[in-house]
Amino acid sequence: MKLKDKVAIIFGGTSGIGEATAKAYANEGARVIVVGRDEEDGDRIVGEIKGNGGEALFAKADVTKAAEIKAVVDKTIEAFGHIDILYNGAGIHDSYKTAVEIEEDEYDKLMAVNLKGPYLATKAVLPHFVEQGSGTIVNVGSQATHVAGPGGSAYVTSKHALEGFTKQLAYDFGGEGIKSNLIAPGFIKTPMTEGIEDERLKDIPAKRAGKPEEVAALAVFLASEDSNYMNGSTVTMDGGWVVGR
Repeated sequence: MKLKDKVAIIFGGTSGIGEATAKAYANEGARVIVVGRDEEDGDRIVGEIKGNGGEALFAKADVTKAAEIKAVVDKTIEAFGHIDILYNGAGIHDSYKTAVEIEEDEYDKLMAVNLKGPYLATKAVLPHFVEQGSGTIVNVGSQATHVAGPGGSAYVTSKHALEGFTKQLAYDFGGEGIKSNLIAPGFIKTPMTEGIEDERLKDIPAKRAGKPEEVAALAVFLASEDSNYMNGSTVTMDGGWVVGR
């Protein structure tokens, strides 16, 4: 019960790594707000958490809309009284398009979800963290945090930038009792990676895709007191994929 009595908001919580993280946090005693746009999946996940004895709520929101994010934060405070953990896991891909191939509207949409979304969520939650003198932010990067290739021009740029955002949060708010760290998952078997498994596995020393539950276990560590002296760090979990790049 490493997260007993903690309250966690999980953006991007209705599928893949986010879903696994919501369940893992609940299993460790956290009360969880699962946030996403898919109400059916959100209700399913909340039902599964409650069925296992956990506490959870679903909140429908678009991470690119500040008003909708504020509504999630307000709902969390109303329901549970405080917030301890912010998990920024919503993200989209760019289908490996180059700077020439990607259209401006596609670029803007990806940046809005992958980069502006974590900014808006963090901005909404930080005043509560500062007021209580504690809080944890877990941002989700990618292999593309480190190297080119795992995405196209927009995706790789967004994931590099998210690492810088994470570092700056640690620098600006570490003295307020707030820690901010980033997970850089490799090739994880999720809906986003369907259809490209064979292409990727040959480059991974582990010779397999990762499991969402494996990344979720790392997210538990970063949200728990076990990682209290980590701040501004990027933790890679990729089966060794980037060591050969």
